[in-house]
Amino acid sequence: MKKLAILGLGAALLFGASSDDINKKLDLLLQKIEQLEKKVDKKDAEIEELKKEIKVQQKEIKKSNEEVKKEVKTQLAVKSCKKIKVVNMKYKYHDEVIPYYDITVTLKNEYPKKITYLSGNLYVEDKDKVKIFKDFIQRDVDLPVGGEITIKKTHQLNSDLEQYLKDEKPENLHIYFEVIRADFADGTNIECGIF
Repeated sequence: MKKLAILGLGAALLFGASSDDINKKLDLLLQKIEQLEKKVDKKDAEIEELKKEIKVQQKEIKKSNEEVKKEVKTQLAVKSCKKIKVVNMKYKYHDEVIPYYDITVTLKNEYPKKITYLSGNLYVEDKDKVKIFKDFIQRDVDLPVGGEITIKKTHQLNSDLEQYLKDEKPENLHIYFEVIRADFADGTNIECGIF
């Protein structure tokens, strides 16, 4: 029995010592877990900061892309030879020795820049897309973006086809202007149809 009591006491001492070791190990593990949690929290904060930076950069890239698209659109619009729209055209035929038309045409600037000089051809096509009238226009102008200018001039007939204009119904006509050269107020210009 004595042996049993000593064994029991030894086991109790061993168990007590083991319990303290286990507690120390648990404390160390808890400290390491807390350190890892702090590191994870720090990394999470860094990730959130990076996400914010990425969003800011994405907004800047989007804004930059929009500016580039706008510039490309402007450049393409400036390069177009069909940005002068015929708003209205009136004409009166005079059957003289040399027949002619008095024409009044209103042109609208659809370029994104103010025009200071304009030359080009005014065309009239019938319903079959046959060009029955062509007139060359060349002028110094003061034509702001979206602005209109009315030009009055006399046009002597260049071909027999042009006399058919007087007999055509206005709703059957397709009237348009093709730019040969346009000088812009900013010093740039566009030349079309010149090779």
